[in-house]
Amino acid sequence: INQRIHRSPLPLRTTVVLGSGGHTMEMLALIKDLNQERYICDFILAETDTSSLKKVQATCPDLAKDLDRFHVIPRSREVGQSWPSSVMTTAKAFLACIRLVWELQPQVLLVNGPGTCAPVVGAALLFELIAFRCISLIFVESICRVKTLSMSGKLVYPFADVFVVKDPVTTALSVAKH
Repeated sequence: INQRIHRSPLPLRTTVVLGSGGHTMEMLALIKDLNQERYICDFILAETDTSSLKKVQATCPDLAKDLDRFHVIPRSREVGQSWPSSVMTTAKAFLACIRLVWELQPQVLLVNGPGTCAPVVGAALLFELIAFRCISLIFVESICRVKTLSMSGKLVYPFADVFVVKDPVTTALSVAKH
């Protein structure tokens, strides 16, 4: 993780992106034992995601005590939505993320591949450029990716401070950062 972040006073402002379905359960498995005295988490989810908050409440109730830490953004792309039509919805999500990232000012951004993470990551990179503040970007590829990286993984890889791939075949295809 970025050295300036590593030397920052605790707790670190951490933003976690949730995605409907399996992405949220994978993320919850990653953060369930996260020391809340070291990492204060805010969560971002898509406006059409009806299950992630419920999953956090059921699986990690201590993380769901403060509902003000859950932030909703427009979904960048619906499952099955054509790529050309997703340009406008992603732009709308990106604009919402710019405001949200500026408000949250995360020090750590933890994502695991839902399409929702792309505009959040883009806004975080823009924030770094404009505000001259470092954000440690941690990307954990979904465990279901066994032959190729996800589209989100391919987009985020060049910018990630830490890029984790769990499958040995996929690891061989993408030189994982350590």
